[in-house]
Amino acid sequence: MDLRIGDLTFSTPPSAPRKAPSSAAANQFMVPRSDRADIGGIPAEPPPDALREVDRAAARAEELWNDRRELHFEMDEDSGRVVVQVRDLDGNVIRTIPPSEALDVLSGRPL
Repeated sequence: MDLRIGDLTFSTPPSAPRKAPSSAAANQFMVPRSDRADIGGIPAEPPPDALREVDRAAARAEELWNDRRELHFEMDEDSGRVVVQVRDLDGNVIRTIPPSEALDVLSGRPL
């Protein structure tokens, strides 16, 4: 499994549709549309701190890859919990770690 993250490019969201001039007669026959979303609260791009964190996680994933390690996430069907395995690049399980420890590893803590 390749955990490398390529260049991330972010596009701006589409602009909000413009309203036609209103008149009492036009508003009387308008049917409300439910297929439009109000995107006014969504920023045009992610905050700089979020981009830095994504870059840092990508660099850490690259470090793990260079050490011939990867983190494998799956859901245990019986318990409904996330299981995180440290694997070599051939898919052999080295050990299983709790999800909170996986976050520490992605933050830079050595395996």
